[in-house]
Amino acid sequence: MALENVLRNMGVVGAGGAGFPTHIKVANKCEVVIGNGAECEPLLYNDKYIMEEVGEEVVKGLELVMQSTDAKKGIIALKKKYLSIAGNLEKTIAEKKNISLFLLEDYYPVGDEFILIQEITGKVIPEGRIPPDIGCLVNNVETLRNVYRAEKGKAVTRRTLTCIGEVKKPSIITARIGTSFREIINLCEPTLEDFVVIVGGPMMGKVVFDLDTPVIKTTTGILVLPKDHPLVLKKTMRIEYIIKQSKAACCQCSYCTDLCPRYLLGHELYPHKIMRQINFGIDIPYEVIQNAFLCSECGLCEVFACPMELSPRIINQKIKANLLAAGYQPKFSGEKESSREERAERAYRKIPSSRIKNRLRLDKYDEDSQRPLRVIETDPDQVEILLKQHTGVPSEAVVKINEPVNEGDLIAEIPKEKLGARLHSSIKGRITYIDEERIIIKK
Repeated sequence: MALENVLRNMGVVGAGGAGFPTHIKVANKCEVVIGNGAECEPLLYNDKYIMEEVGEEVVKGLELVMQSTDAKKGIIALKKKYLSIAGNLEKTIAEKKNISLFLLEDYYPVGDEFILIQEITGKVIPEGRIPPDIGCLVNNVETLRNVYRAEKGKAVTRRTLTCIGEVKKPSIITARIGTSFREIINLCEPTLEDFVVIVGGPMMGKVVFDLDTPVIKTTTGILVLPKDHPLVLKKTMRIEYIIKQSKAACCQCSYCTDLCPRYLLGHELYPHKIMRQINFGIDIPYEVIQNAFLCSECGLCEVFACPMELSPRIINQKIKANLLAAGYQPKFSGEKESSREERAERAYRKIPSSRIKNRLRLDKYDEDSQRPLRVIETDPDQVEILLKQHTGVPSEAVVKINEPVNEGDLIAEIPKEKLGARLHSSIKGRITYIDEERIIIKK
């Protein structure tokens, strides 16, 4: 069976981003397949763990994707500071002439696939284009592990994630899909009674107050923080207040543009000009405003660049949402170009991850300078499988209430001729609830 069909059947999606269905990605032909182990978000260590513990599976998954896409070269990218992991991977690929490692500097956001491709190949993806347009395909290392396991007949029923922050026992968790955040946090023993959770990394993650929220295929981390932590306050600030704050405090320095990773790649993204239009109603060409769509929402502008701690990221996010809601489809100058040139100053404007952690006031939770993380698995009595946990449309339930299921059984299918991913039971049990958003299974 073609790998594309195997991955579709087993429900494999991108584990490091928005959950784009991997069976769609491997249908492309390319020259280079990149395994992304950069893991640039501070305080996340699951990709590091996967490369350390099951590096051989990552390499085999990479080979499968290379075969499917006719790629001549495979590269696993990881941070230079992970010397022991790099050494072990070197041994694994020693006999493989078409696979190599690429060691990255520890800066943020080096894991962004646009930046990763530039670091490795020297090519810049133009605005409005995607990696296959320049012969590249990027997959997270956990995705590659899942590709290998899918080829062996194993559906995606578990997720590796980091639980860290205000917990006594920070851990790498192998969580069954559908496990509640509450259960995971209790396993790690929270040190506070009154806390909130940031799901994902501290830079791009979102604040979640409902601890019964379930783990999905794209849950990379659970960061437990006090409710009054500055990062929580910033992420929960209302857009109306953000705009008022910006009008009052923006000092017209343009640092948000000077340090913007996409601007430095050569893209026509100018956050400071967008801020001027929002703040002061200055007549700015519409191309500048619509180029908010080029923003990757990495958050470097709000956390590090802006001396007034304003948030161009959230402004760009709101502009994109409003334009899409109005049916606007952006057009970029780069869509007709085959390449872009990075800006000359880019080499001198890379921000070390350590400085990001310091600005975020998260130093004390850093695993690299403290105790090693535990490694544990969840074994829940109940799971809540959300039908929308990937790019595309929600999956459709193919099971009925009271129906018995085993781990790995298909419970939701991709709607006909739509973009989506299959879902499978993560425990042995019985279906107890189904609606348009979820399927609940109890042992």
